[in-house]
Order: sequence, then structure tokens, then C-alpha cells
Amino acid sequence: MDAKTFALVALIGVPFGLVALLVVIHRLTPKAVWKTFIVQTLATGAFLGAIAAPYLIYLYDGEGNYFEDRDRLVGDAFALPAGAMVNQQRDRTVRLGDCWRNAVNWRSNVEFASPAAFDEWYRAEGWRKGVVDQIAGYYGVEAESISVAEGALELRMRDPKYQLVDDHKAYSQNVRILEFYEPFVCAAIEKSEDGSIALRACDPVSLERDTGNAGEVILNPSLKERTLEGRIFYAQGPSTCTNPVRRAVNETLGWPHPEGGEANISMGAILPGD
Repeated sequence: MDAKTFALVALIGVPFGLVALLVVIHRLTPKAVWKTFIVQTLATGAFLGAIAAPYLIYLYDGEGNYFEDRDRLVGDAFALPAGAMVNQQRDRTVRLGDCWRNAVNWRSNVEFASPAAFDEWYRAEGWRKGVVDQIAGYYGVEAESISVAEGALELRMRDPKYQLVDDHKAYSQNVRILEFYEPFVCAAIEKSEDGSIALRACDPVSLERDTGNAGEVILNPSLKERTLEGRIFYAQGPSTCTNPVRRAVNETLGWPHPEGGEANISMGAILPGD
């Protein structure tokens, strides 16, 4: 049972099943017995349990967030200096690497304590190491084993083939061009079947998604505003996931338990770049 199927069963199937069972018991129980205090108490508890069951399954199988908070997620990856403020993104349903959605999908604006702090951060390019170290920890590999292709973590300008066009049909492309008008970093994360990870340069301006099969990391600093727009998308759950409930169900039913797999984005926000 994959993550999406399990989510539907846990969030919809389990409570409806428990309520249906309660209805059947009610119909089979004599009215005099049903109205006794003990039976009424048990029935109320069962009904409340049907409501609470999906949440309890989610808490137990989701195993909590991999990252403590957005400051740890963004701050560590982008090597932000002290005093930098990571703003909350609008969609609060997106998690910080839990084992339920099996993904990290975070887009936030970063404000620096001062223009000087931004300039120092920009010159130091600490994200070169921060991004690699974070991806290594999240996917459970050694940082030294991650292959970084030329240009993957370097500031660069967009491809000159992208030019603004005075045509309403080119609106979406023009928006992308204006969004990435200054030097940016775009690294696609590619994960092979043997578990090895490679970072390559990606193209955030293209209308065709250029995301790696394991995600992408984008830094889009503004030299004018001295701010940073950061995007982090990890398309699988952290290596620490065990999914105890889903694994137990699959083993009981004799079904294979899929390890990793595509991100469950149906219960999250729009992916970065969309």
C-alpha cells in the first residue's frame, strides 16, 4: 500500500468503518440494553474514537517532523547569519519533512539583519556546503559521496534565450523571467537506484519543470532589496522514516511496503516553480 492509498484509508476509510460498525452494533443490541449507562458510555467512546483514530494514526505513522522548525530547515541549508528572519510561508499544511507526506516543500522569504549582513552572506556563499550537508543528512548518505556538477550551486544568470516578449500569450514566461532577473542558484537533486545522489544545475525559468527526481533547491537573492527567496523541495521522506502503522498493515495483508517513492503532494502546497 503506497502513501496516497494509505492516507485515504486512514483518513476516510477507518472512521467510516468504525461508525458503520457502531451502527451495526446498535441495530443488533436490544433497546433496553442499548440505553444502559455502560453501553451508552462505551458507544460514546467508540464514536469519539472514530473521530480521533485518523489523527492518532497520522501522529504515529508520520513520526513527527525531521526539521525542528523553518529556521533550522532554511537557516542550515542556506548558511544564514545570526539575526536573519525566515518568514512563514502562506500554506501551513506543508510539513518539515514528516513521514506522512514524504516530502519537504518550503518556500519562504528571508530578511537579513542589515545590508552588510546580506553582503557578507552573499560573498561567502556558505550555501555551497550547507545545501550538500542538509541533503546528505536528510537522505542518509555521506556528504562526500554527493556529486555536485559544475554550476549546480553557483550563482548564475538565466539562459539568454529567455527574453521578455510584448505578447499576452507569453505572460507566464515573462513572469518567470522577471522573477529570476538577477543571479540565482538552482540545483536539481537526482537520486539513482543505488541510493547515490547527484546535484545538477536546473532551469527555474523554463515553463517545463526541471526538477530532479529527488527534488530541487533554489536560492533567488535580491541585490536591490537585500533579501532572499529560498525554495527547498525534497521529493521523498527522510531516511529516518519507518512508517510503523503502514508497514504493519502491508505485512499483515502480504503487500510489499514501498520504500521512498514519489512525494505525496496531494495534501500539500503547489510545488516550487509552479
